[in-house]
Amino acid sequence: MGAAAFLIVVVGSRLMSDASVREFLRHGGYGAKVMHVRPAWFLLGVGLLFLVGCRAETSSSAAPQTKAASTAVAPSPLKPLTSSVKKSPGPSVRPQFTNLAPECGIDFTFFSDAVTDRFFLPEVMGGGAGWIDYDGDGRLDLFLLNGRPLKETESPAPEHVHRLYRNGGKSQFQEVTHAARVAHTAYGQGCAVGDYDADGFDDLFLTAFRGHQLLRNNGDGTFDDVTTQAGVSESLWSTSAAWFDADGDGDLDLFVATYLDVTFENTKICYYSGEPGYCGPGSYQAVPDRLYVNQGDGTFVESAESFGFVGADGKGLAVVAADLDHDLRPEVYVANDMAPNFLFTRAAPAGDEPTTSPHYSEIASTAGCAVSDMGNFEASMGISCADYDGDALPDIYLTHYFNHKNTLYRNLGNLTFFDDSRRTRVVATSFNSLGFGTVPLDYDQDGAIDLFVANGHVLGPRIKPNEMAPQLLRNDGSGRFDDVSQGAGPYFDDLWLGRGAAGADMDDDGDVDLAVTHLHRSVALLRNDTLTGRHFVGVDVRPLARHRAVGGRVVVTAGERRWTKPLMTAGSYLSSGDARLLFGLGESSQPVQVEIFWPSGRTDRFENLDPNRYWVFLEGKPPRVWLGASS
Repeated sequence: MGAAAFLIVVVGSRLMSDASVREFLRHGGYGAKVMHVRPAWFLLGVGLLFLVGCRAETSSSAAPQTKAASTAVAPSPLKPLTSSVKKSPGPSVRPQFTNLAPECGIDFTFFSDAVTDRFFLPEVMGGGAGWIDYDGDGRLDLFLLNGRPLKETESPAPEHVHRLYRNGGKSQFQEVTHAARVAHTAYGQGCAVGDYDADGFDDLFLTAFRGHQLLRNNGDGTFDDVTTQAGVSESLWSTSAAWFDADGDGDLDLFVATYLDVTFENTKICYYSGEPGYCGPGSYQAVPDRLYVNQGDGTFVESAESFGFVGADGKGLAVVAADLDHDLRPEVYVANDMAPNFLFTRAAPAGDEPTTSPHYSEIASTAGCAVSDMGNFEASMGISCADYDGDALPDIYLTHYFNHKNTLYRNLGNLTFFDDSRRTRVVATSFNSLGFGTVPLDYDQDGAIDLFVANGHVLGPRIKPNEMAPQLLRNDGSGRFDDVSQGAGPYFDDLWLGRGAAGADMDDDGDVDLAVTHLHRSVALLRNDTLTGRHFVGVDVRPLARHRAVGGRVVVTAGERRWTKPLMTAGSYLSSGDARLLFGLGESSQPVQVEIFWPSGRTDRFENLDPNRYWVFLEGKPPRVWLGASS
C-alpha cells in the first residue's frame, strides 16, 4: 500500500512539471488553491478510506433513508466491479462522425469580441448549444448562444444575436431566429431547456456575462422575453443552469451556476514563461449561485440561501441534476473552477426519518467528490453523468486542465464517491488535453457508455498548445476508456478551441449526434454515421406534471442484460441535450422490459416492447410507439 501511495504522489508531482502550468499556478490560476496532503497523512487517509469502506459494507445504518418505491444498491469500494455490459477486448465497430454543418444550413461562429493583448477573461470562455423542439413537430431544433461587444459603450452589430435553427428533417436546418423572436443581444454563455409553465412547450433560460434571460415559448413558434416580469433579472456572470423541482410542488425551479466577479476595472494579465495570457479563477472573487423557485404564477423568487444552496468559494461552470442515490429525488452537482465542487442533496441523515423540508445540504467533501484523490482542487469545466461501470448507479465524469487529469468519480452508493480516474484510464486519456463540454453516448450501441470531450486551451494564442483535438473515448464494458478518435472522421483529426457540446438523436435513427461550439471557428454538427449492425430502444418519459422528468430512473432489460439510466437534466458545459434516453442493446434483437421509477414515487413496468424504435411513456398509462415527426 505504501508503494502505491508513493507512486500516486510521484504522478501528482509530475502534473506540475510543465513550465507554463507552473507559471499559471503561481499567478493564482488552475491548480493554485491546493489542499496539500503530506505522504504520511495521505497513507493514513487511504487506510481510513478502506476501513470506512469495509464498515459501510456491513452497517445498514450508514445508508440515508429512501422512499419505499425504490431500493439503492451500495457496492463496497473493495468489491470487484460487476457490470451488465459485456466486456470486449477492443473496438469491433469503427466510429464514424460526419460534420454536416457546412452543408445542412448551419453557418455560425460565436462572437467572442477577443481584442489583442486585452486578456479579458470572458473572451475565452465561449458559448453553448441547446437542443429544443420549440415548435412541437417532434424534431429537435438547435439553439446557439452568441456574444456581443463586451464594453457596454460599444453597440452590437445586427449579427450579434443568438440563433435558432429549425430541424426540417433529412439533415437540413433553416435559420428561424427572427421569425421565432429569439434575436436577442447579450454576451451569451449557456442555456437550459425546460417547460416551467407546464403548457406543453419547452422554454429557454439563457445565461450570460452581465445578466441572463428567460424566454417563454408561446406555443406558436415564437418566444417572449419575460425576464423582468418573471423576477429573474440580475446583472452577474451566469454560466450553466438546470431546471428541476427543488421543492417537490410539481413545477420546475431553476438552479443557476455563477462564476466570477470580473470587470474591466479589476481584470489582470498574467505571464507564462514571459508571454502574456489570461489569468485564472484564483485571481478573482466567486459569485454565489442562484436558485429561482417557481411560484406557479409565472414568477420566481430567488431562494438559494433559504433552501441551503450555499457553498464556500463556488466558481461554477457546469451543473447536473440527477438522482444519485435512488431515492427518486434529484441531487444537484456543481463543477467549480479551482474550488471544491458542490453536491447538494435532500437525503435524510443516517438514522433519521426522510425529510419533507425543501432544505438542502452541501455534502461533496464527505461524499468524496469535492476534490481529487490527491486532495487537489481541479479546474472543473464540464460534467458527464452516467453509469459507466454497469452497477446501476450514476457516476460523475469531469473535464479539467491541461497536464493535469480529468476525473471519474465512481458512485459507491449512499452518496459516496471514489476518484477512480487511474484504474479507468481517465488519467491516461486526458493528461495532454484541456477539456470543456463532454457528452455520454453509446456510439457503437454495445451497451457501454462512451464519452465525447471537446478540448481547447484557455491561456491565449501565445501560449502553446492552444487549439486541441477533440476526443472520442470508448468504454470497454468494465468502465475503462480508450481513445478511439483516430479514424472517427475528419473533425477529430483537426485542432479546435472546443467549448460547448450537446448530444441529441437529431435524425431519430437510434444513435447520439453532437453539436459542438468553438472559439473563432464555426459550430460543428456531427452526425453519428457509425455502422454497428446492433440494436437500441429509445425511451421518451413524460410525467403527469407535463414537464421534463428529473429524478428517478429508467431500467431496461433484454435477456440477461440490464441497463439503468437516471432521469436528469443539464450536464456538459453551457449546453442542453436531448431529454430522451437511448439504450444500446448490443446484439440482442429480442423484446425488452422497461421499468420507470418516476419522481412521484410511482413505478411502471412494461414487457415485450419491440426494439429499434422510440417508445413514449405517459405516467400511469400504457406506452405507445413514437410514429415520427409531423411535417
